[in-house]
Amino acid sequence: MTGLLPLALLFELLALVTRIQPLSVISGVLLGLFFVWHWRSLMPYPRRLGIVTAALLGYWLLSGEATWQQGARLLSSAAYYAAFIGALGLMHCLVKRLHQLSELHRLLLAGPRAWLYPGYLLSTFAISSVLSFGMLNLICGSLEKHLERHPYDDHQRREGRRAVMVAALRGFALVPLLAPTSVAVAILTRELGLSWSTLLPFGLLGGLILLLFGWPIENRRLQQLVDYPVVDAGLESQQSGGRLHGLLLGSLIGIVLIALLAALTWLSATQAAMLTVPTAVILILLWQRISPRQVIGEVSETLIGMRNETFIFASSALLAGLVAAVLPVHHLAEQLDSTPLVLFGLGTAGALAVMALALLGVAPLISLNLCAALLAQLASQGLAVTQPAVALLFGFSLAMLLSPYGPSAVLLARHAQLSPWRIAVGWNGRFVLSVLLPLLLIPLLA
Repeated sequence: MTGLLPLALLFELLALVTRIQPLSVISGVLLGLFFVWHWRSLMPYPRRLGIVTAALLGYWLLSGEATWQQGARLLSSAAYYAAFIGALGLMHCLVKRLHQLSELHRLLLAGPRAWLYPGYLLSTFAISSVLSFGMLNLICGSLEKHLERHPYDDHQRREGRRAVMVAALRGFALVPLLAPTSVAVAILTRELGLSWSTLLPFGLLGGLILLLFGWPIENRRLQQLVDYPVVDAGLESQQSGGRLHGLLLGSLIGIVLIALLAALTWLSATQAAMLTVPTAVILILLWQRISPRQVIGEVSETLIGMRNETFIFASSALLAGLVAAVLPVHHLAEQLDSTPLVLFGLGTAGALAVMALALLGVAPLISLNLCAALLAQLASQGLAVTQPAVALLFGFSLAMLLSPYGPSAVLLARHAQLSPWRIAVGWNGRFVLSVLLPLLLIPLLA
């Protein structure tokens, strides 16, 4: 039964290429069969999410309003988002072979002292645009090795560790604003019919604000780690630099190729990324003279290892679709107009809701899916949604910094041996408050 998950991914990618909708429905059915069979192997959080989704699904089916067309659309939506996380997650097949990336901090801290924070922010953004949460594992794991090689005192270690982790988390939060590989972009473009190129200018402006507001304080903390020379620099450092620069350059080239594919075909930027990443991974593995059977086995093993994330993405999409079906908010469109004040209110309410729910333990992915599904109903009635969509994008980005229950905060807390609340709220709370108003005003430009 483990072969059902890779097969579901394949059917969804074929559906994207051929635009044959039944293939996507088949992918959704295969996903359902896989997770029913492997239910016990899921972690507690996705299982709780699955129970809530199943309860709402049962209510919808018993309500008498369910139709085959709606059911097919829900299955297709679940398959799409599951394929999204699965396709992009295959990058781990390549990155895990780059062992020299453990020297990442040595290379980043060797730059000009005044540019340490921008260097960390942009590097972690580039890496996380293809690695997602794997970037945080890479940063934290290599940080401890770096600290062990230098005679830092307790203050330097504490301040330096905090600055690195904060920069990494904020670089991760840039992904929704700038990268076509972001799940936020995937949701907003699919549900609202927008394009990545429409959202990108506002994301660039928001990313600049995140950079400028965090630069002075965090750069001073990062400078605590450059007071001592590198102990064992040499050939290994040169090799590490080459591997790191290669990864960063490869990430940028990949984004350019994705943008070109989206511009020259009917695919959106997100769909182009879903096709480009697994194709490139498989071709590179074969080019490295790995046998086709071994490549298939490694791809399948990687996808199986991501089953919890895949389930969360698929279940969130299904839950959002069910909420939209049960709550016909499109009737509100009759009471609303497209004046800037109304649109600003909708966007601000949505962004603040995503952030508030993140503090309460609801993953930003789930709340963004719900908001986008409800907003899509208003869009179907002719309401302009670009401005609220930009606000939701910023809300999602800030929620990633504020969520104490999210995987990023939990992972950083484990490495720093601190409470996730200290990581999310203590380290980022004041920063989020300082950038919140400027970011919420940017949608007025849409």
